[in-house]
Amino acid sequence: MSTLAWTQEEAERTLRRQIREHARGQEGYDARLYDLWEEWNARFFEGLLVPPLVQLAEPGQTHSYGDCCNYSGLAGIRSRIRLRPSILDGTLHNLKHGSRNPEGLRRFLEDVLLHEMIHQYHQEITGENDASWSGHGPAFSQKANEIAAKLGLPPVGRTCKRRDHADKGLQSPSQWPHDVRPAGYYLGTHVPARADKPKRVSVPLDIGQAVPVLRKHFDVVELCRQLTES
Repeated sequence: MSTLAWTQEEAERTLRRQIREHARGQEGYDARLYDLWEEWNARFFEGLLVPPLVQLAEPGQTHSYGDCCNYSGLAGIRSRIRLRPSILDGTLHNLKHGSRNPEGLRRFLEDVLLHEMIHQYHQEITGENDASWSGHGPAFSQKANEIAAKLGLPPVGRTCKRRDHADKGLQSPSQWPHDVRPAGYYLGTHVPARADKPKRVSVPLDIGQAVPVLRKHFDVVELCRQLTES
């Protein structure tokens, strides 16, 4: 190995060590998340990503599980990943009606990290931010499906637009990988709202106005049968 290559490898190790030491002094440090980040960077991103600041901290967007943004708090760090700490409490939407099993909630949190690593990848490596799809367009989906194939998970649709996923029988990339994990993976903690829940139908009190509404939403023969028997 050449001296130059050795020097570069040593510099990278030193940078990673400095970032980890910096992170330890920040609020919301979690050693396990850094270990996973290193593992997944090597496995899914060819080791191309620069270690970010990973924090258990409130993300910028109100309803997001996490976010990934630019960071300039320490020379060498290019990104910051924030993961909502209340995930581990099981109090967020899609979690508050679940079992609150600690291991299941931890799995859910770690999948948020994997999701945000795809955003980090495009932020640092490709520059494709899928702005027209709030970050969940063709570039995100391509990388998510590449990783999913290695994990034995089904693919998601091309974008977060309904026509690109739901209308084709696929899940949305915006909720990846949570929406493609097998049933039971989160040990009963993840109970998403049903997208196919029947909509409420308002029926006018005026019979003339009510008939067209009833015809639109109900089978006429079955409706007449039910009215006759009631």
